[in-house]
Amino acid sequence: MKVKVISVFRDKLTGKYYTPGEMIEVAEESRVLDMESRKLAERVEVKLPEVKAPEEKKEVKISLFEKEFEKKTLIDALKSIGVQASGNMKEETLLAKVSELDEESIAKLKEALGIE
Repeated sequence: MKVKVISVFRDKLTGKYYTPGEMIEVAEESRVLDMESRKLAERVEVKLPEVKAPEEKKEVKISLFEKEFEKKTLIDALKSIGVQASGNMKEETLLAKVSELDEESIAKLKEALGIE
């Protein structure tokens, strides 16, 4: 833990002299308490970097067949009809995959999405 020297003193363990304003690292809590009680040093709050709460991923909606679908729903439906799709694909890529389908596959996709 870091402490700031507020009065000149000689370290009883190392024999080193410290002057006011110096910042020193002290491992043991008992030594810090001793220095504070004798008005030789004061604790310096170590600011920890702020940990941001993970942002909630908002679901991406994709317009298809005049309806809105969650990206995951569309991916699952495409997979169920044998089309290769994954969660890291962009929306444009998924829509391109749908546009490449023949009429029979489009009918199966609509059925998988619960449209027909």
